[in-house]
Amino acid sequence: AEARAYREAWLELQRRDEVLGVATLSNDVRDSHEQVSRLSGELIRAERFSKEMTEQMKRVMEAASQWAGESLPAKKAAARAEFESAKRALAEVEKKNQPRAVASGLTDAQVVAVDREQQALVLNLGLRQGAKEGMPFRILRGDKVLGSCRLLEVRELVSAGLPEELAEGVQIQVGDRVSVLAQK
Repeated sequence: AEARAYREAWLELQRRDEVLGVATLSNDVRDSHEQVSRLSGELIRAERFSKEMTEQMKRVMEAASQWAGESLPAKKAAARAEFESAKRALAEVEKKNQPRAVASGLTDAQVVAVDREQQALVLNLGLRQGAKEGMPFRILRGDKVLGSCRLLEVRELVSAGLPEELAEGVQIQVGDRVSVLAQK
């Protein structure tokens, strides 16, 4: 009964897609939709970065004015420490939001994000570099092989993968290298 309900729901979705013409979209239209999706994500990230930078700059400016306005040595030292802390936090925000380079090929990609909740990785390679869904990759840190992953979704410049066969106790980190597993 449950399988029949799923089958009916699936057929209804297929009929709706046919009516809307979604199934017959040309590659150009699909590419346009993907580009709009990518650019929307970039815009959201840029707005988030701008807001974060503005807030952190306000903290630095407040700490600097507090430090400049203090005359007692003990309070001046505490205000300076607060200023230095705010400066370091600002530098961390800038570092965190540095754009990452796109991989030039299948052998020099990197992990650019890790979602531990869904056990997924985001890699800086995509269709432009020749990546395809289902491709296996090895994950490296330095010269040490940490495990492997398989691509689940591939976009123009990035792809998502699922880690497989990780060494015991290994946590994948942003910056770990990724190389195609089946090299000739």
